[in-house]
Amino acid sequence: MAAVEIYIWDVERGDAIFIKGPERNAIIDLGQHANGFSPSRHIHTQHGVDSVDYLVLTHPDEDHIEDLPEFQSYFSPEVVARRDEADKYIRRRKNDLYPDRSHYQAVTEAYLTLTDTYDQRATFSPSKPSWNGGLTFSHHILSLEEAGTAPIEGLTDNETVNLNNLSILTVLEFGSFKLVTAGDLEKEAIETLLQKSSVQDDLRGTDVLIAPHHGRESSYTPKLFKYTTPDLVAISDAKAGSTNASQKYSAQATGATVFRRSGSTTSRSVVTTRQDGVIDLGIDDDGYRVRID
Repeated sequence: MAAVEIYIWDVERGDAIFIKGPERNAIIDLGQHANGFSPSRHIHTQHGVDSVDYLVLTHPDEDHIEDLPEFQSYFSPEVVARRDEADKYIRRRKNDLYPDRSHYQAVTEAYLTLTDTYDQRATFSPSKPSWNGGLTFSHHILSLEEAGTAPIEGLTDNETVNLNNLSILTVLEFGSFKLVTAGDLEKEAIETLLQKSSVQDDLRGTDVLIAPHHGRESSYTPKLFKYTTPDLVAISDAKAGSTNASQKYSAQATGATVFRRSGSTTSRSVVTTRQDGVIDLGIDDDGYRVRID
């Protein structure tokens, strides 16, 4: 078994990434499939996972936190990385905008309960190699002003706020391997982040990029590839449509050998959950391999 296993689950239009580390486990986002597939339930019952130590919630849109009630029934992470600035917008959506949506009420109640419990507490540092046998996470964000997020005090009664640009950009590293995921950051926000030298440095050497906002055109910018040329781009989404930028991502990636569970291999620049099912990355000292359905 590889030293690190990363599973990008098929949760249709959402994101859900499980990272089995050398010593600790992590999750980035908690989407859920419309057929009832719960990543949290699956890793607990089918993979025998009893603990998730680090939870990253890139932003609290429903398709990124829908599995949170299930998650809380199995796991109590030591650290939760999130944007606490988003809480007041979620409380407003829950209480004032969508009071009659029972599913949304349950999901957001789980989110707010979690954020009230953790409140940014930390007992170890996932940015240090000693945290998890060399597996590290680093994060980059925009301020509310940089993200163009309207202050909650000035919103009209029915006005909603796009929380995509509050997403956390996460860089995962193990040895020479690097994976980058950016939640639902959109084009202008990504280009603003790219002005920061720390972001530029962290992007260099990326092997696998998870396309922001499910590979949609609104989040594609060629400026991103000034700083990184990934082998592979992974897209988590339900279906391809006119707003899909998978061909543009394919033109930017150099390609990687991908193994099918049937035993065959192929060369791919882009893999997608809608076409390939769960995307499994195995990383060790010799490099990484990609496996799909």
